[in-house]
Amino acid sequence: MIKQLFEDALAFCRRPLVEHRTGVRSKMHSTSRRAEMSGSPQSDRPPIRLTRRGRAVLVGFAAMVTLVLLWLTVGPGAFAGAREGHTPSRPAKTVVVEPGDTLWDIAFTADPRTDPRLVVQRIIDLNGLGGDPTVHPGQELRLPAG
Repeated sequence: MIKQLFEDALAFCRRPLVEHRTGVRSKMHSTSRRAEMSGSPQSDRPPIRLTRRGRAVLVGFAAMVTLVLLWLTVGPGAFAGAREGHTPSRPAKTVVVEPGDTLWDIAFTADPRTDPRLVVQRIIDLNGLGGDPTVHPGQELRLPAG
C-alpha cells in the first residue's frame, strides 16, 4: 500500500530530466528492449529517476507519516507526567533547622529507611544548596516526599 502511494506520488511529479532534441533514443528506451520486458506490469513506463530533492521530499514525507502514526498510536500517554488517575501531589514537608542540626541528621529523621546520602542529595537539590550545603539555625528546608 505504501509502495503504491509512493509510486502514485512519483507518477504525479514525474518530469523528464533531460529533453532529447534529436530523435535518437538510447537502447534502454528502445521499443525492442521494451518488448523483451513485456511480462512486467510497468513495461510501458520509463524507469523512475529521483533527484536529490525528490529523495529528500520522499524521506521527509515518510518520516512525517511515521511520526503521525506513532503519535496517534501512543496518544496522550506520550506526554511526560501524563498519568491516568493522577492525584494532586501533597504539599512538601518542611523542617526548621535547629541549633546543632546537620543535613545528615535531618535526612535520617526525614526518611530512616533510605540511605541518608541519597536523602541529603535530594534535600540539597530541592533547596538549591548546591554551592554551599551548609545549613544555619532558623533556616527552613523542604524535604523530599517519600
